[in-house]
Amino acid sequence: MTRIKYLLAIFVAAGGYALPLLAYSFEASAGWLVWMFLASWIPLFFFSLSALFRRNWRAVAVFSATWVLALWPLLEVEPVERFRFWLLVQGFRIHTSPVEDYLSRCRLTEFVEKGAKQTVGECESNGGVYDNAAYVVFYDTTGEIALPVSQRTPEWMDAMYHYSPKKVLRDSEDRADHLIGKFYRIIIDHDEFDGDTVY
Repeated sequence: MTRIKYLLAIFVAAGGYALPLLAYSFEASAGWLVWMFLASWIPLFFFSLSALFRRNWRAVAVFSATWVLALWPLLEVEPVERFRFWLLVQGFRIHTSPVEDYLSRCRLTEFVEKGAKQTVGECESNGGVYDNAAYVVFYDTTGEIALPVSQRTPEWMDAMYHYSPKKVLRDSEDRADHLIGKFYRIIIDHDEFDGDTVY
């Protein structure tokens, strides 16, 4: 196998795992990376067939392992999904450093709850890679965004009134994935915005 074939095999094998890692830091180019990743499957397919017909078993083994690694994330197997989410979190951790600078770009609302000052707000939304949903990052010092509706305080509900779609953010539960610290990610289908602004 030539060096270009090895590089292509590494690119295809790692692509499905690198995309979550780069989702926040390289949001603008994430869609381009997805298409480049998928397009690289075409030459890899022909290289795989060529190795098979030539009975180059070492190359067949390498390409077989590459295909398994490339296709595994598409099966949405629980351990792989957990690993991909862990990669997403690490990419987000890098993206938000330093946290103070990142928070300065968030649209935050301060409120008082049980005598303590709290903050909640939207930091960013991306959906470049995913056409049917927005991946919205929220900052919530109370953590109530991840709690059942029955455990959310009236003060928190009032503060969240400034963000849309309200039916998802205020009135639904089990929608928030904890990222790091006080940051949470909520996946919102575009049809759930029902007239609200999509950021």
